[in-house]
Amino acid sequence: MSSRRTLILIAAIAVGIFAGIALLNYVRGIEDDVYADAQPVQVLIASEDIPEGTPAALALQMMTPQDIPLEIRPATFIPIDGGDQITGLVARGLIPKNQIIVQGLFVDPAIISARFTDQVPSGQVAMTVQVGQVEAVGGYLQPGDEVNILVRHENLGCGDTGGGGDAAEGEGDIEGESTSGPTGLGGLESDELIGAKQWCTYSTPTRYLFQRVEILAIGARQTLQPGETGAAVITPQGGAITFMLPNQAAQILSSVTPESIYLTLLPEDYTAEPQRPVPENLIDGLSLTPGEIPECLTPYGPDGFIEGDSVDTVADEEGEPTAHFSCESIWED
Repeated sequence: MSSRRTLILIAAIAVGIFAGIALLNYVRGIEDDVYADAQPVQVLIASEDIPEGTPAALALQMMTPQDIPLEIRPATFIPIDGGDQITGLVARGLIPKNQIIVQGLFVDPAIISARFTDQVPSGQVAMTVQVGQVEAVGGYLQPGDEVNILVRHENLGCGDTGGGGDAAEGEGDIEGESTSGPTGLGGLESDELIGAKQWCTYSTPTRYLFQRVEILAIGARQTLQPGETGAAVITPQGGAITFMLPNQAAQILSSVTPESIYLTLLPEDYTAEPQRPVPENLIDGLSLTPGEIPECLTPYGPDGFIEGDSVDTVADEEGEPTAHFSCESIWED
């Protein structure tokens, strides 16, 4: 009887050991499955918002690898070395920051219909004006440039507006007027002028209509979008120039004859400041030209252009120096 109990005890112990081992293996199997799903894998995520239409080449620079649990990795994920899968494609829509990059977020550019209206900010309108190549800075303007718009008044002071006809033919004697206005500037007397006649030098006096007007397009050329590159060589082009400006400004610009418009290209650090019209006495031909006045001579002052000090400076309303044309005496009464 004792031997039988011993055998039963041994058998029970063996069964218990077997069951324990089986249970341990089962638990370990579950843990392995859980850990397998939870183990970190790398995917590409958007490190910042990627705008709609962004080319893949640029979008890849706006992505970063990040570890996520395997169980939440999308089946259509793009591997961190799988950039070739989206080569030549563009973002189908806005890809928000921290979005996992998957197939379908990028599509063929032809699918994205880019509308020109998307380039016009809220509160602004686009307006096109026909400007000649010469008047458009020789045609070297590019979309995105800022320009000043000048308006030329044809034949003022040259006899076509009345009262100046004789002057246009060189018969306007200025005797007795040599000391009025700036005629005698620079120490020259009226009789030192050739023939002491009234000249019609400024046949198209010009005024500033607007400053710092942004160009949206020139012909079919539009402002470059993210990832786009322009031609290495700028091809001169005038013609239809599309500006961005508010409604009322567009109304004023449309009131001007296109043939009278002249544009000047601005540097990036240009500061708009009020510009005065050309003085009437200068238009009437009673004044010396800047090149005849010792303190003027050149547009930059008597010493010419000096790098870093191209024009004289005067204090603005806040006392800060601002660039200004050096020949102030032209505007003196």
